[in-house]
Amino acid sequence: MHVLDIVLSSYNELVDNVKICEPLGSSDHNQVHFTITVKSEGNNKKRYRRNFHKGRYKDMRKYLAKIDWDNTLKNKTAIECWNILKGEIECIIDTFIPLKKIGRRSRKKHLSKEAIRKIKYKQLMWKLYRLTGNEDSYNSYKEALNQATAEIRNSKRSYRNSKRS
Repeated sequence: MHVLDIVLSSYNELVDNVKICEPLGSSDHNQVHFTITVKSEGNNKKRYRRNFHKGRYKDMRKYLAKIDWDNTLKNKTAIECWNILKGEIECIIDTFIPLKKIGRRSRKKHLSKEAIRKIKYKQLMWKLYRLTGNEDSYNSYKEALNQATAEIRNSKRSYRNSKRS
């Protein structure tokens, strides 16, 4: 067996836990999983983004209608007008667009429990093949790969059909 996929690093301490995993799809290249060790600060704080779908747009229009734009922008240069407008937009966004916590994504909804089970079995067969290296375990892996692929397709198809009806 020849390994063509490699990980290069200028520091030995940077890359850790290198594992050769199963091929991705029908590719003849194996996946290379590894950990990059990096020091980071403040990674534990919760992250938020604006949820524009839940913005209070009627209130936003009322707020904008109350502003006397003629007097506010009178005798101002284009740059000054832009800065005033930009400041109002930022204020409106902060006031009327709520924050939404960015969380982890849930599992793919189109995958059935059976599809997930077959994917896990396929991964198990790959590990077995990597441990033994014999042809029988490789054939078992290929069979599990084909079953998992077929189940994923069926699961996607039934999910799409349930969405249409």
